[in-house]
Amino acid sequence: MATEANIVGDEELVQRGRQGDAQAFGLLVERYQDPIYTLVSRTLGDPVRAQDVAQETFIRAWRALPGFHGQSKFSSWLYRIALNCCYSELRRRGVPAETLDPEQWDGLKDAASEGGIERDLERRDLVERLLRRLPPLYRYLVTLFYLEGLDCQEIARITERPVGTVKAYLHRARAELRRGAEHLLKVRNTAS
Repeated sequence: MATEANIVGDEELVQRGRQGDAQAFGLLVERYQDPIYTLVSRTLGDPVRAQDVAQETFIRAWRALPGFHGQSKFSSWLYRIALNCCYSELRRRGVPAETLDPEQWDGLKDAASEGGIERDLERRDLVERLLRRLPPLYRYLVTLFYLEGLDCQEIARITERPVGTVKAYLHRARAELRRGAEHLLKVRNTAS
């Protein structure tokens, strides 16, 4: 049986929400809570804190909804709010959003030398560990591009950065992931 959340489009729910319909906004929250949580969790690298930041995203969205006039897709607008909430959290923690500490890769040595895990789980864990080593902005962009399936144009609108900058950041993120994977393979091969 189809629920209202599955039938009604974002535009209609947003319009109803702008008129104060909390139930309509609740349907939008249902629709986007998992993608927003995943995005925030990957950006912050802290699943527990991500719950609060994801909730803050929806609170800010509800408060700002009357000012949303549909110049972009609702999801893009919501992702931008999530990014701003992540930046606020990172500033609160004193973590710069765009820095990368190459020495963080050395912290993965223990993970590379652990054995006895199934191959699939090991690969998934490896990818998660590599992603956590990226700066928050790069994690955010990688998540939007690869997991949410957004193109560079849409990501540029969300992040309010030029398309070329988004492409450059994605290129750097892929390079860092590649270097991290190569580092782990070297560590793993020397441990064998």
